[in-house]
Formats: sequence, structure tokens, C-alpha cells
Amino acid sequence: MLATAVEAGAGELSWCAAVGGPRPQLVAPTPDGGLRRLAAGEARPTLAAWAAGQAWIAETGAVLLGYGCPTDADAPRIRRTHLRAGFAVHLAHLAAVRHGLTARPVGSWQQADLGAALGAAPGEAWIVHGLALGTTHPEEKTS
Repeated sequence: MLATAVEAGAGELSWCAAVGGPRPQLVAPTPDGGLRRLAAGEARPTLAAWAAGQAWIAETGAVLLGYGCPTDADAPRIRRTHLRAGFAVHLAHLAAVRHGLTARPVGSWQQADLGAALGAAPGEAWIVHGLALGTTHPEEKTS
């Protein structure tokens, strides 16, 4: 899914994934198709808070994130970035479903400055769109 998003994003955004499990971390793709660690530790609860308080996101297996639109971007860049992010997340969602994974787009981000959280300059790398993988929303669960 990460490779699908990177390709569909056409260089408009950076992409990473917050993964859970026994070694939670934030990973990003490398040019050779591998992964590199951006940060160690559990990011999903913070992402849940940044996603307008959608607590269920903290329980996902992973969250794919498109980020990078700076605060001072002009209107054409903002439109282009958001459209590319939506397209990329849509294609990643389709890929997840084809692989039998549950997935749900997450497009509501508030004060989600991923760059600043990782120690970069504030206002340069805002989260634009995401895809929660490996979960269903609590209201979608059936017993």
C-alpha cells in the first residue's frame, strides 16, 4: 500500500506508515523499495488525536500517511497536493481490499504537523490524508 501511495502521489507528498505491534514505529519507503525508520515508538494515539479525536485509529494495525504541504503553500499547490493525496489513498485503499485487509480513509487532520513532531521546522510537513489499515470503525463491527 505504501508503494502504491508513493507512486500515485507523483512526488507531491512524502509518505510514511505508523505501525503497531511489538515494535511500534514510523517507517518510510527507501528508493530501493525497502523501509527506513523515521521514529521509534507508538504514534497511533497521537494520530488519533490529530484526526479530530477519532480514538479508534489508535487501535489500527497501521496508518498510512501522506504529508508535506507547507503552511505557506499557494492555493494551486494546496489543491494539487490534496487531490493527489486523495487519489493516492484511494488507490492504496483498493490495494488493501484486494489483499484482504480492512481499511478506511482518514481525511480529517487537525494541527497534524508531522514534520515538527519529528524535529523538523514547524509548518513544513502537515499531514494531508491517511489510510487506517487493519481495523474497522467501532460502528461498523457486527457481533
